[in-house]
Amino acid sequence: MKTCFKNIRFIDGTGKDLRKNIQILVNDGIIQAIDEGASDDCPEDYLMIDMDNRYVIPGMIDCHTHIFLDAGVDFEIKNLTNTPVDDLVTAIQNLEKQIRSGVVFIRDVGGKHHYDIHLKKHIEKGTITGPDMYCAGKIVTMTGGHGHQIGREADGIDEVRKAVREQLKAGADVIKVISTGGVMTPGVDINAYQFNIEELKAAVEEAHKAGKKVCTHCHGTQGIKNSVVAGIDSIEHSSLLDEEAADMMASAGTYMVPTLSAPHNIIRYGEQSGIPKFVVEKTIEIGKRCYESFNLARKAGVSIAMGTDAGTPFNEHGSSAQELVLMVEAGMSPMEAIVTASKNSSELIGIDHLYGTLEIGKFANFIVLDDNPLDNIKSMRNPFAVYKKGVCI
Repeated sequence: MKTCFKNIRFIDGTGKDLRKNIQILVNDGIIQAIDEGASDDCPEDYLMIDMDNRYVIPGMIDCHTHIFLDAGVDFEIKNLTNTPVDDLVTAIQNLEKQIRSGVVFIRDVGGKHHYDIHLKKHIEKGTITGPDMYCAGKIVTMTGGHGHQIGREADGIDEVRKAVREQLKAGADVIKVISTGGVMTPGVDINAYQFNIEELKAAVEEAHKAGKKVCTHCHGTQGIKNSVVAGIDSIEHSSLLDEEAADMMASAGTYMVPTLSAPHNIIRYGEQSGIPKFVVEKTIEIGKRCYESFNLARKAGVSIAMGTDAGTPFNEHGSSAQELVLMVEAGMSPMEAIVTASKNSSELIGIDHLYGTLEIGKFANFIVLDDNPLDNIKSMRNPFAVYKKGVCI
């Protein structure tokens, strides 16, 4: 299908200034031409769509989601009582929410029973609606570690190697390991590191030799440093950075995926909403530190990608734009936030040859907005339209 989109106010995701009166030609989902000051006429064999001077920006890429979680407060109960059908229905609904909100690619970093990998295949076939995705399969964690309820428990170098190989065998695109305790797991300390450096190195070696990246759940400072030394590609949360850890990340090229939305929503809704007391208490401990860490990372020159931790309490799928709002409130410019959620995120995942920015030769994945997001980033919460590979969702 050939489509000519005209009368566009254009933000390409590279950080370049907004451009006006742009025409984009798309053929079979791929951008063929981007013309400035083009005439009103489209090529004869192209379907013309007039954007009426609306704003077109790249679709968002969310590097940290959990499509089997429904943003409820009863994670432990549902983990025990949900049937496979319940889990799949939840995930399919969440995938549709994501794409309709303008998220065109996700990393799901901790699913159930490798169902995420099978759902990815159905998205590729077109039998279900959702963003394109990379899947981690099962979280790899130590016995009793964070995420053990749905993860693959492993102890020691050899067992970690085997656990990673199992995820690769199942078809995982990325490996997720656990470096510290977490908020949602009872009885674990967010400050305490879990896998040690040698175990993390084993996971990295197995993934990297298969051409896959490794991300790690990590709050505490020592766990962050261990992860950098081990060669982890991205540290998710990075809530308790110090200057040394930030400098280590910058020097090693380790990405930060801050997931500001997760603590924001837990603190906002609190125990009165039904969130377990231990979850709220641990989140308050992170509290303002996650914003301080975010800015320490920025100051040190750490590469930052966008992720929301969607699925955690009151952190709804389809609300990824909130992460950009929080990043702007923490000090980023709107343009920086857009680049973080597009170009940076595509580079972290390793899909930047086709995704992330709106350039010739890449997929026509974009959001259409009535209002200028550079003036008000909150306008991204209400897209006029979302296009995936040139087709309106």
